[in-house]
Amino acid sequence: MAELAKLNNLILKNIQMLSDKEKKEVLSFIEYIMIKEDRSFVDYVNRRTKEAMEAKRRGERFIPLDEIQRDYA
Repeated sequence: MAELAKLNNLILKNIQMLSDKEKKEVLSFIEYIMIKEDRSFVDYVNRRTKEAMEAKRRGERFIPLDEIQRDYA
């Protein structure tokens, strides 16, 4: 447990020294790691990918990633 406490303090100390922009990037990465393990998100991405590939095959408009992300949020 002491090792984990040291690690937590080290992480917090280093994050505090970052610029605001870097802190936002760290937060985005943490959110990515958490979402990556969310099964419903994985299922959603897989479903939307399949739908986009089918739409592209039919000659329909391909849905950009930012639209997919906006829909999920």
